[in-house]
Parts: sequence; structure tokens; C-alpha cells
Amino acid sequence: MSDIQELGKRLESRNAEIRREATIGLGQLGTAAIPLLFRAIADADWRVRKTAVETLVRMRSDDIVCRLVQTLNIDDNAGARNSAIEALIQIGRPVIDALLPMLQVPNADIRKFTVDILGEIRDPCVVPMLITRLEDDDENICIASAEALGKIRDPRAINALVSCLNHSEHDWIAHAAAQALGEIGDERAVKPLLKSLNRSNLREPVIESLGKVGNVKTLNPLISGLTDRLRIVREVSIVALAEIERKSLQSERQIIVQTVRDSISKEAVALLEEMVATSTGDLQKATILLLGWAGRERSLHKVLPLLLEEELEEPIARSLQHLSKDKAPMLIDYLSSENALVRRTVARVLGDIGDHRAEEPLISLLSDENGHVRSTAALALSCLGSKKAIKPLFTLLTDEYVSVQDTAIQALAVIGDEQMINELIGKFSTRNSLLRRNIALLLGKFKTENAAATLAFALKDEESDVRKAVVQALRNKPPAQSIKSLLLAIADDDPEVRMLAADALGKIKVPETLTALVSLLEDKDLWVRAAAARSLGKIGGEQIGMILMSYLGTASDIFLLALVEALGSLKYGAAQEPLVSLTDHPDPEVRKIVLIALASYSGETVRRAAIAKLSDTHWSVRKAAIEVLQHGRDAAVESLLETIARSDSDMTVRKAAKEAMTR
Repeated sequence: MSDIQELGKRLESRNAEIRREATIGLGQLGTAAIPLLFRAIADADWRVRKTAVETLVRMRSDDIVCRLVQTLNIDDNAGARNSAIEALIQIGRPVIDALLPMLQVPNADIRKFTVDILGEIRDPCVVPMLITRLEDDDENICIASAEALGKIRDPRAINALVSCLNHSEHDWIAHAAAQALGEIGDERAVKPLLKSLNRSNLREPVIESLGKVGNVKTLNPLISGLTDRLRIVREVSIVALAEIERKSLQSERQIIVQTVRDSISKEAVALLEEMVATSTGDLQKATILLLGWAGRERSLHKVLPLLLEEELEEPIARSLQHLSKDKAPMLIDYLSSENALVRRTVARVLGDIGDHRAEEPLISLLSDENGHVRSTAALALSCLGSKKAIKPLFTLLTDEYVSVQDTAIQALAVIGDEQMINELIGKFSTRNSLLRRNIALLLGKFKTENAAATLAFALKDEESDVRKAVVQALRNKPPAQSIKSLLLAIADDDPEVRMLAADALGKIKVPETLTALVSLLEDKDLWVRAAAARSLGKIGGEQIGMILMSYLGTASDIFLLALVEALGSLKYGAAQEPLVSLTDHPDPEVRKIVLIALASYSGETVRRAAIAKLSDTHWSVRKAAIEVLQHGRDAAVESLLETIARSDSDMTVRKAAKEAMTR
């Protein structure tokens, strides 16, 4: 008995797992197994059908597509039909020519399946045919066509959908047209949508779509929708207003907030307060936002107690940020809340509002038991430019949490002045190495000469962590203030200090830098050599290309990768041949990085090397080869990409090939 006969027999087993394994086996036998695979997509077990679909999609051919389209005619096996639909969608654009004739068949079910598939494929080429189906004799097909056009989002469908909205005798078709207009997002739909608001059974989809295509000029009908007798209309009105604000320019957002605040009724606010406590998800977040816009103090007392989980922190903070300064005292009271999330959120908002009445209460939060609260209070005080907070912020430089230390550095850098710099320099004699480290990082935020001089002296610190911080700080200094110190740092005993210095020198293009970095290519530490190579690649020049290329034959690991990346960025012509030879390196990471570097080059040699790597054993190398070839495709490369898109074992590689063919 042949393999295919044996697998066919296993497809008849009562055990679904045996049938699934047989389906996997059939996928390895080529075109001869296609009839049995179509038997498998009609299997009673969903796992068998799923495996058959995956196999047919991978094997895709004109014959398979034709058989899948024919399977749509099966009316006594929904599993087989649904599997065929799924496979056609996954294959995508290549099935369109086979599907289009099915839009004309007498069977309305087949026409609807076809419209649904085309909508999921989302190729704009089918828009004209789908527009004709908006006038199909079957209402379900008209609805499906509108939905499909909404998914494709092609503006060519606007006029036809507007016509459906205005003239259709069937409410569900008009409903689908309104939704599709929102999905397409073309502002030409605004006027027809506004005109349809007087049709009570269309208010929900129309308002929802106005949220997607509307602007500051369409707010009033949405504000009116907040008190609609139907809860669903109120809900879509809330979400629509929030959506318009989200997508608007910063200059328009305040207009939106003010318009809502001026126009919203007491009834609408009461309904929002009721909804905020009973809704969830995006609706609740949008309701919170609108209550903040409304600016009623009573509403805010209902919103803040909702801060029981971090998911609501951002919408509540955004909501409160729109408050006027006269509400600041009410917010300040919440800084003493037992809920740390409330304290943190309110501290953030008070900083954004910029009310100096919050200064003292925020300073007290710098000693809060919660690290997140301390950190947020520090940022809020920096927004206020609080000079009073400087000394309390100093204490956070030795906080138990690194994130709080970093925030204190950031805040002090914003608030700081010449007097504070002098105080920092005075504290550099402290025996606390953590404090010296953070003072160094903070001094890096200031451009003064005395700050630079102190950092230069600190390169002699006994603690390597302090010296690392000094080098990091020097990165932010002008070259005139930093180069001398960085050139000293490359001789540090600690390899990480040398590595950081090498990285920082890559920003300074002077002869002394070049000499220093070339010397580091011989450093005993691999990571230092790699940093030097990358920095030399940033500086550029033919001389550097020659130097870096000379190390390719002996380098390994991270140093080799850095050399390859640098030569790729330099586009040094003489390096092309040595780089091509590295495409056969035993390490797949090296092969991948080499191909990425070769993408900067051109020519037949690079093309042949990339084609050879399309069959590499590692998926990342094959993907990199595709990226090289996509820039200069010809018929032969197109054919290779098509094969890979259809049959590569890795989904990521198949996807990369498909994308390359569309560019």
C-alpha cells in the first residue's frame, strides 16, 4: 500500500487525532494529496479541518483555488464551506479572479459568501464590483457589500454608500451604509450623515460614524445625543465625542472641551454620572473623559473613587487635566487619600494644572510611603518650577528605588539654577557613592564650565559606578567640554567605563577621536572593541572602512557583528566581497546581520548571495535575504518570492515575501 493510500485510510479512522496526523502527512506528498485534503476540510472535527486549511493555504495553486471556490456550493456541510471560506481569505489576492464570477451566480448564498471573502481580503481592486452589489436583489448581499466596502476603506465607494444611506427603502441597508461611511473616514460623508440624524432608527450608526469622520463642527448633534431616550444612542454619542477629541489637533482639543462644557445639560451630566458607575471598558473611559470636560465638582467626586486599578489612571488623569484652577483645592484634598493610585494621579494633574497652591502638599508627598507617588510628586513640582522643593528632592537622589532617583534627577534638572549647581559640586565630597553617582548624572544636565570641570575631576573616583555615571553625563556636554575627559576615560580600568567612553566618542568627529577609537579596536574586552567599531562607523570615511575591514578575518561574536554593522552603514565598496563571504558563517545571527549590511550595497554579487540565502536553515536569515532582494526585483526574484510566500515553513518569512511583492 502506497503512502497516500495509507494516509487516505487513516482519514477514515474514528480517532480525530489520527485523522489530523494523516492530514499533516498528506501535506508532505504534494499535488497528489489534494483530493484527500479536500476530504479533510469536510471532516467533522474542527482540528482536522484547521490542519487541512493550513496545508492547502501553504500549497496554494490555481487548482486548489478552483476547488475551494467550488466548495462554496456545498450546502449540506457547513464545516467544509466555512473551511473553504477561511482558506480563500488566507490565500488573499490570488483568489480574486476566481471569485469575481461568483458575484453573478443565481444562488444568493454563494454571492454573499463571495462578498464576505472579498471584504476580508480588502483589496481595492474589487471596489467597483462591490459597488454594483449594493443594488443586488437580495437585501443581505447589499448589507454585506456595504460592510465589505467599509473594511476596504476606499474613498471611491463614498458616493454609492451615500446613495444607499439616502435612498434605500431598507433600514438595515442604510444602517450598514452609515457604518461603512464611518469606517472609510472621508469628510465628504459628514453632511449626508448629519442629514440622516432625523431618522430615529439610524441615530446609533450615524452618531457612531460621525465620531469617526466628524470634527469640531459636528459636536452639537453628538452632545444632544447624550440625552437620547435610547441608551445605545447615548453610549455611541459618548464614544463619538471622545473619538473626535482623540484624533483632533492639539489646538482643536480645547475648543472641543469648551464646547461640551458650555453646551452640556444638567440632565446629560446626571446620565453620565449614572453611566460611569455601570459601564466598563472604552465606554467607561470615554464617560470619565466627558465628565471632566463638563467640570462639575460633584461629578469629580464620583470619578476619583473609581481609581482602584491602573487601567483607569490615564483616562481619569486626562479628564481632570481639563479642570480650571478654581477646582485645585478640591483636588488637593485628595492628596491625603488612603489610595496611593489616587494620590499619584491627583499629584500628576496638579502639576499639569500648574496651581502653586499645591506646592506644599506636593512637597509633603516626596516622603510618601509609595515610590510611584514620590516620583510623580517630584515631576509635578518640576512643572511648578518649585524652588522650595530643591532640598527635599535632594533626599530622593538616594531613594531605595532607581526609578525615583532618576525622576529626582529629571526634576532637579528642570528646576535647577547656578546656586544649585554650586551646592551639588559641594556635595561631591560625600562618602555616599550612590549620591556621588546621581550628582554626576545631574551635573550632566547643565552646560556650565564648573559642572564640566567637576565631572572631569570625578573621573578619578574610586567607585566604577560613579565613573560610569560621569561618562554618561559627559555625553550630554558640548565636545569642547567633554573630549579631553572622554579620551582619559578610554584608559579606565573598568571595561564598562571604556565601552561607554568609546560609544560617546562616536559623536565627536575630530582627529584625536579617530586615533583613540582605532586603538580601542585592540582592547582586551570584546564589548569595548564592539563599541569602538560602531563609533568609527558613525564617524565614517574611506580610511575607517579600510581599518574596520582589516579586522573581519579575525573578529568574532559581538565584535564581528559590530564590524559588519559599521561597514554596512559606511557602504565601503572594498568591503563588499569580504562581507559576501561571511554569508556562509556558521552563526545564523552573523549571516543575518551580514545580509542586512549588504542591503546597502548593490550588484550581481550581492544579488546572488541573497538568493542563495533564501534557502538558509534559519528563518531570520531567509527573511533578511528577502529584504535585500526587494530593492531590485526582476522576474526571477518575483518568482522566488512567490514560491516562498506560498510554501516557506515559517509564517514570518511567508509574510515578509508577500509584503516584498507589494512594494
